Amino acid sequence: MRGVEISAAPASLIAAAGILAAGLFLVRPAAAHPAVSLVVDSRGNVYFSDLQNVRVLRLDGTIEVAIAGVHTHELWLGPGDVLYGEDVTNVGDEYRHRVWRREPDGSLHDVIPWREGYPDDFHDYGFARDAAGNSYVLRRAERSIEVRDTSRQLLRTVDLSPHAGFPHWLTVEPGGRVHAAVGSDLLRIDPGAAQAEVVATDLVERTGEFDWVHDRHALMGMWTDAAGTVYVSVYAGQVVKRVTDTGEVQIVARSSAGWSPVGGRVAPDGSVWLLEWSGSNQVRVRRIGADGAERIFEID
Repeated sequence: MRGVEISAAPASLIAAAGILAAGLFLVRPAAAHPAVSLVVDSRGNVYFSDLQNVRVLRLDGTIEVAIAGVHTHELWLGPGDVLYGEDVTNVGDEYRHRVWRREPDGSLHDVIPWREGYPDDFHDYGFARDAAGNSYVLRRAERSIEVRDTSRQLLRTVDLSPHAGFPHWLTVEPGGRVHAAVGSDLLRIDPGAAQAEVVATDLVERTGEFDWVHDRHALMGMWTDAAGTVYVSVYAGQVVKRVTDTGEVQIVARSSAGWSPVGGRVAPDGSVWLLEWSGSNQVRVRRIGADGAERIFEID
């Protein structure tokens, strides 16, 4: 692995300059969507999935396999730097899955042992969680969000049916405020509310290079910063957009040729970490410092 220093120029100028870095070729089913999570622990280690392994980017810039042989789309970093994720396997239409947790010492344990079926068949856990440990489960077919406590019992349901379009992903702030991307819009659900309100519209855009992305994957991973500002990965448009409380939409970064953002995180120092995926099934991590300087981390 090596890090590639870019510059302190704005991301838009870097993208326009066509700076490109190579990554690792991965094999995944053509119908699968990329992983959408990237998390940063209290020591600054960055965890992400390539759909074959969960990897960790260390402070010294090296990338290691943290958990081998897991097909993981979402991650959650709990108290004490305990990492949670899923493992989903299938043969044809026959699915199995489990939920695992990784302790800081590297030991791996099952939270939910292997069981037959796809996670949506059970909808009893989620990786978008508030400070109390409640999980927020997006039920796409039912067009709703289920809020479940730490024992996985249903607390309440949020109705998304008034809002048109495919329910993409959601993110939750520590206090329980939820943002969900539905269609091309960003919705907000205040703590305890049963209805969503529209914060911003027309978030989806497309580039010629990523016009093959299905509508349901046009918007991917979402996250918030300490101030509650929302970041949305526009996978179909090779861009990350930031949405303020008042609905103002700002461009955070554009990905260079062949790459597009699928997830990310804002670190305590204000730097933005992005998980980027390519049309040829590569993955890399990109850091944008608070001063605008960029670095790309590749897997050897």
